[in-house]
Amino acid sequence: MAYMLKDSIGYRINLVATTMKTNFTKLLQPAYGVAAEQFATLKIISEDHEVTQTQIAELLGKDKTTVGRSIDSLLKKGLLIREDLQSDKRANRISLTPQAEQILKSAIPMAQKFNEAIKSKLTENEIETFFKVLDTILEKSKKVDINEGKIDEVIE
Repeated sequence: MAYMLKDSIGYRINLVATTMKTNFTKLLQPAYGVAAEQFATLKIISEDHEVTQTQIAELLGKDKTTVGRSIDSLLKKGLLIREDLQSDKRANRISLTPQAEQILKSAIPMAQKFNEAIKSKLTENEIETFFKVLDTILEKSKKVDINEGKIDEVIE
């Protein structure tokens, strides 16, 4: 059987995620000047004031360099403050500015409405099944043993 891109789980998940992220950015950008991933970064920091750049990268499924660029952009926009930790000169704390807190306060209802608009087209059972399937795919994909560009096995 020929490999068809439309049958790829990764392709379909990415297509949905990209479409949702693009549409959410279209809502956020004009009003707040931030993209969907920047909003997510601000939200993560608001929920955990001790979160590190590495943890943010893990939560977003991004590499540290990409998250670092996003943080730098948010710093330039005046939405984050970076402070050196006196206990460890290599580490720093990232916190929200009052402007970022105001953006979150205003944008969170928009995020909820966006999410609800999509969920309203699905049944509770479809949503529950969808999340279970996504969680299973995530866990299974973490257990694929890739060695030198080859799939050795799926670890159970």
